[in-house]
Amino acid sequence: MKFFTSLVAAIAMASSVAAHPSKHNEEERDNHDLVGRGSDKCAAQLEARKEAFMAKRAESLFQRREAERNALLRRGLTSPAVKRDQYTTIQNDTCVLAPDVVWGPYGVDGEIYRHDIREDNSGVNLYLDIGVIDIETCEPLPDAYLTIWHCNATGYYSGFTGIDPDTAELTDGATKMSNGLTDNETFLRGIMTTSSEGVAEFLTVFPGYYTTRATHIHLTVQASVADRNSTSYSTSAVQHIGQLFFDQDLINSVYELDPYAAHLDTLDIIQNVDDKLYTSANAGGYSSVISVTQLGDSLSDGLVGYITVGVNASAAGIATTGGSVNPLGVLPTVSVAESVRAAATSVDVAAGYGAAATGTA
Repeated sequence: MKFFTSLVAAIAMASSVAAHPSKHNEEERDNHDLVGRGSDKCAAQLEARKEAFMAKRAESLFQRREAERNALLRRGLTSPAVKRDQYTTIQNDTCVLAPDVVWGPYGVDGEIYRHDIREDNSGVNLYLDIGVIDIETCEPLPDAYLTIWHCNATGYYSGFTGIDPDTAELTDGATKMSNGLTDNETFLRGIMTTSSEGVAEFLTVFPGYYTTRATHIHLTVQASVADRNSTSYSTSAVQHIGQLFFDQDLINSVYELDPYAAHLDTLDIIQNVDDKLYTSANAGGYSSVISVTQLGDSLSDGLVGYITVGVNASAAGIATTGGSVNPLGVLPTVSVAESVRAAATSVDVAAGYGAAATGTA
């Protein structure tokens, strides 16, 4: 089994955003650094808990994949063989007790509560498990609300599909609404709650990349949310905002596949070492790199990723308005059609996430 696992540092910096909201200046420092809310005192507890959790998660994922495979076989179709022993070897030696970073130019509010955030986007499937631990207790943090968002295989973000990922400028004919969005698309964005073991499960596709930025996933953690209708950043405080990265060798291998390979014709891969946010992560002994392993014999069979993020659950909320967020001073809210929410619910119910899928962002 081929593993792509590495340790890097967390990101202890803020970034200023240029006057043009679509510019990618996340690497520029603000005039003050954000203070990390983590420590390394939980490392032993994380390591002790890791193997038991991952073995349980592996069994769950194996059973789900087997059910999918059997359903295809009954229909006379085939799918890649799944080897039982591959799931028992899923590992994670990444301990992330992360400082806060920047929102970036593509943060929004009003995302959908769902496990499967792919919609109709193609790419290598990524089963992403994010464990959250409270650094004050060194225990898993249940019932925390995690929001993730990232670009698709060719570098486009939902809500901003009118922005060219190669130039960060508006594409021909594209316009912006008053809130800074170019559209109300919702792909590759979503919210999930952590389980009693402190883990949120997402199904997405491996991210693409865009100008000035290495491959990454954005993450927020809200530790105290009343219910699934109270996830708006204006309603419930954000205790952590971070960015998650991948091993460069894994990135290079995935980008040899379709549909990622086509983007190489117009924009070279932005290496981790060339991303100032990633480089800053190497300085403080933190890690923001997801541990990843293959589901099958090839990358195209899909990937399983796991990372642990340490947060201070009682910390004051991070600013969600003002110049440090974006030039407009407020995160735009996506207008989500009820048909889109219903489709997301249907997909999650079919995957066994029925109870989770009934909520909305």
